[in-house]
Amino acid sequence: MAGFDATYEGLQNMILRDKFFVTCDKPLQTFLKEKGKLNLKEMTQAVDNYVEAHGHEINRNETKQNKWNNTVSTDKA
Repeated sequence: MAGFDATYEGLQNMILRDKFFVTCDKPLQTFLKEKGKLNLKEMTQAVDNYVEAHGHEINRNETKQNKWNNTVSTDKA
């Protein structure tokens, strides 16, 4: 697999970066992709800079699963 060091720490870092990435909204994902390969620390710093520059907060609590649960509970009402 490309994109991580062939060590336990490298694999762990790749998984954490991926989990972090999928919680971001599409414009932020695009911004991070434009930055190229970043480690987790660099990625979080880039996100902080993005949020500061764009003047809004990112809602990391609203995952795809939460959106689906909200849809299902609304349909039952």
